[in-house]
Amino acid sequence: MQIIKTFFEYFYYRIAKLNFKNGNQNNAIISVTVCQFLILGNLLLAIYISIFPEVKRKFNIYELAFIVLLFFGIDYYNSKIYKDKYDEFDQRWKYESKREKLTKMVFIILFIIFAWFLVFVNAFIFDRFKKY
Repeated sequence: MQIIKTFFEYFYYRIAKLNFKNGNQNNAIISVTVCQFLILGNLLLAIYISIFPEVKRKFNIYELAFIVLLFFGIDYYNSKIYKDKYDEFDQRWKYESKREKLTKMVFIILFIIFAWFLVFVNAFIFDRFKKY
């Protein structure tokens, strides 16, 4: 669990460092939130569709409300954790080597791609693409 926590702290730090010139650290929190939401949402969707494979309808109002609450809950949690922590993370990782920084950035980029790729994997596996 500590590895995942450290990974998301580093994820936040790198995205915040990219946005530091703008002075807006909220973009980094939103980036972490979106990736976490995509991973968790796709996992929950895969479980839901596996349990109820015959369901081929759109989401009802309660399911949509759950999705929205899940997103804002993750965002609130991330805001609590990462708000004003940039300087602490900068002290921890500012002296890392270029090779180490590059390796970790590759992992972050792969994670972002993986999070978005899961949307299409779920749609393909569970036959959710519209057929023409």
